[in-house]
Amino acid sequence: MEWKANWIWDKSGDHPRNQWSCFRKTFSVLSEYESVTLSISADTKYTVYINGVYLGSGPVRGWTSEWYFDQYELSGLNQGENVIAILVNHYGIGTMHYIEGHGGLISQVDFYNKDRLINQLITDETWKTSNHKGFVKETVKMSNCLAWAEIYDANLFPNDWEKPDFDDTSWNNSEIIGSYGMAPWNNLIPRDIPGLTNEPTFPKSVLSLKEVQPIAQHYSIDLGPTFFKGEFASNSGKIMQGYVVTEIHSNQEMEGVMTLIFDAHAEAKWEFKLTGVEYKTQNGKYEKVKLRKGSNLLIIDVSGSFHEPIMSLAFDFPEKIELNAPFWGDKSNFLAIGPFYTDTRLQIGKPVPKTIPLTKEYLQMSEVSSLNELEAFIKWAKAIPNEHVCTDNVSLLSMFKEDIKIHTLGFQHQNMVLPNQSFTKVDPMDKGDTEYIIDFGKEYLGHIEFELEAEMGTIFDFFLFEGLHQDGRIEHTFSLNNSLRYIARNGRQVYRSYIPRGFRYMLLTIRNFSNPCKIFRIKVDVATFPTGNIGVFSSSDYQLNQIWEISKHTIRMCSQDTIIDCPAYEQALWTGDSYNISLMNYYTFGNYDLVRRCLRLISKSIYRSPLPESHVPSGWQNVLTAWSILWMMACKEYYRYSGDVEFIKEIYPELKLTVQRFKEFINEDGLLEIAAWNMLDWAPMDTEHNIVTHQNALLVDALRQSAYLASIIGEDEDENNFRNQAENLKQAINNHLWDEVDMVYVDSIHEDGTKSKTRSVQTNLIAFITGCAEGRRRKYVEKYIENPPGNFVQIKSPFVLFFYYQALMSLEKNDLVLDNIRDIYGHMLEHDATTCWEGWELIEGDFSRSHCHAWSAAPTYVFGVLFLGVKPLEPGFTKVEISPQLNGLKWIKGSVPIPQGKINIYCKDLGDYVDLRITLPDQVEAQIKAPTNNTKVLVNGQHYF
Repeated sequence: MEWKANWIWDKSGDHPRNQWSCFRKTFSVLSEYESVTLSISADTKYTVYINGVYLGSGPVRGWTSEWYFDQYELSGLNQGENVIAILVNHYGIGTMHYIEGHGGLISQVDFYNKDRLINQLITDETWKTSNHKGFVKETVKMSNCLAWAEIYDANLFPNDWEKPDFDDTSWNNSEIIGSYGMAPWNNLIPRDIPGLTNEPTFPKSVLSLKEVQPIAQHYSIDLGPTFFKGEFASNSGKIMQGYVVTEIHSNQEMEGVMTLIFDAHAEAKWEFKLTGVEYKTQNGKYEKVKLRKGSNLLIIDVSGSFHEPIMSLAFDFPEKIELNAPFWGDKSNFLAIGPFYTDTRLQIGKPVPKTIPLTKEYLQMSEVSSLNELEAFIKWAKAIPNEHVCTDNVSLLSMFKEDIKIHTLGFQHQNMVLPNQSFTKVDPMDKGDTEYIIDFGKEYLGHIEFELEAEMGTIFDFFLFEGLHQDGRIEHTFSLNNSLRYIARNGRQVYRSYIPRGFRYMLLTIRNFSNPCKIFRIKVDVATFPTGNIGVFSSSDYQLNQIWEISKHTIRMCSQDTIIDCPAYEQALWTGDSYNISLMNYYTFGNYDLVRRCLRLISKSIYRSPLPESHVPSGWQNVLTAWSILWMMACKEYYRYSGDVEFIKEIYPELKLTVQRFKEFINEDGLLEIAAWNMLDWAPMDTEHNIVTHQNALLVDALRQSAYLASIIGEDEDENNFRNQAENLKQAINNHLWDEVDMVYVDSIHEDGTKSKTRSVQTNLIAFITGCAEGRRRKYVEKYIENPPGNFVQIKSPFVLFFYYQALMSLEKNDLVLDNIRDIYGHMLEHDATTCWEGWELIEGDFSRSHCHAWSAAPTYVFGVLFLGVKPLEPGFTKVEISPQLNGLKWIKGSVPIPQGKINIYCKDLGDYVDLRITLPDQVEAQIKAPTNNTKVLVNGQHYF
């Protein structure tokens, strides 16, 4: 198509914070047409309606310079007047899957007749626009990785604004901000994957009914715009020194509690001073405090290192208190003193300072206890705008509360979750608010929709979470504000959230109502990558079947517009995670187009950072070295499974550039030496150094695989260079990173040149699977893998278990693989898991930070290889090995998706012989291997072995 449309916007500015803008255009259809195509994009997200009917939303995530647009075929337009209505939500900040660009909308409708363009409708200054006041801007981020939590007041904006008969004459005209091709969206490219699903899914049951009382007052303060003025990225490593100050006004002397909350990633002091009394607290801990009558000066030290510089305060006193910024009257609640020092420290391959200088002014300010003393620092004072302060933080209200009474849960309370016309009548409580816990039965990712009847002003707070213990204790994922507030208008009404969320459980609290309300239905419209139910596994072992199902469901809930690590906390495309997840996906859904999209997005990050970044496209610029290497390996695995040589040609320039960039980090000993994030596992490995063994070993394999890809497309010189680099690096590893005394690969070399004393399973595992351990050394490492020594650092995450299973299968230790899977994943099942957890060890009493984490779904891959025995022998499965193994089971059956369709396998032990039945596409050549025993095998009813 040829773009004629303009980029348009309203008067909210270039980077409006949590802006929701409506755009409308009325148009007439007077002549006959054969087809109509709508092309549309926006920064950040759009939702489009045609004649009041929802059409779609987007765009998919991408790099700003290569921004995506969507196309829709329009049908059923009215002869005469029609209206296109678009709601745009611009974040105004970066997230872990969005880089802040500029508020904007572009749209073009092309009318065709007999393949000839006969009319166009383009975005220009004639489009009407209005700020959607129903969305409250003063909210909090859903996490340090995501954008803003949704707070919607149905009374503040017309609910029929997108319909044809709505009168928009009072709205403003849009402003043209530039033509197609303007920065930052230099190039618009068509969406490269199908639209996501919209699958209505209802809860399974209402679990409880309580009467609750939330903490009396709270304030969630975004310090970022004040302390890091002009920064829109979401970079971690934000260092700041300064204070937040407020005057608390009390009508009387009184005692109460106060709690101070930072992001759980924060390295903060948790120190404050109230009326001269100093407190050293902990995150979220209630501190008993006293207020005197009149003014009470509160000074909070907000210095430290932050992923997201957000602070929350909560108070509970017998009477309501008032907060005002000193010297600013009632114009602001809080005053910032500073910053005395700020820095944003990126880990992108260069050394990062580890110390924070203490400035003279910062230390002097620590002595201040009164307003008179504070005046000396007035030149450092800045009022924190009230629009950066949220007093409707649903997550805080849902967590910091008092349970007044547990009520009997009659059956009528189940009506709200039933997919029929029944409803739950909710009566006001005597003292507090009404709280339900609703179980959806599984974790889902999607848009919440509900229908209810209520009086104006009734508040419906939805707080979403993943884990619930047997004793009823909720697992509050740290730093996750997974919430929605809806303030009702009078009467019956329906609302569908605009922001997709991941959750299993819903805490619904109804507040501020004096007459009964009705809840007709609650559901989630599951929004994941569209795919058929192709990959299948079942067997005579019920536990293994359940493990397959929760693993497969995990993969599905972590497939959105990219592969994502988890549906709740981050929803980010992590580069290293996607290596494992892609292989799992090949055996469950075969979503090659989704994997290809992810690999392409990752490749572009090499133009912003020295190496492919840890997660993309992201407002947090970061390099995790092993993840960069795993991208190289994922490209080869994609070719192995798909046979897509054209994609390898497309991606090759970035692959070659990555090899060249890595060469710049090879030291005089021939080892990879880099200052970056060196994580492999959530375990105490000794990898906080620049020379790390597992990274060197992974790079050896990645160089070999890059050489193979170079050979596929005829880059013979590169092939030889890459293979030589791999061999030289492997030699250096064995020269410098092997301990000949302990017969083990060490974790790292320290900056003083000494070898690490830490021994880990992980390091030796990677040396094994990458072929760096050979001969006598390999024999030692095999023993460490088969029977990990007790003094070694043990594997702590399912991510590394993936490689562990690969190693054990190559050693034909299938029994050890299955024992470990039954142990780890059986533990998850025992505790009601419906998806795979990020980890399995209790952390402060919780099972896991994330209860749905795709890097943990290794059984999908393992069962496809270990039981069904399906492996591509030639790229794209043109030739395939099929070697089913019962591994002690009576029967197995399943299907493996391949580019040509799928392979179906059934295998049963009948005593005298094994009955093996296989169907596969005609164009696929199969090499069938018998199960490893002496039993006769019948293949499709014929004697084969």
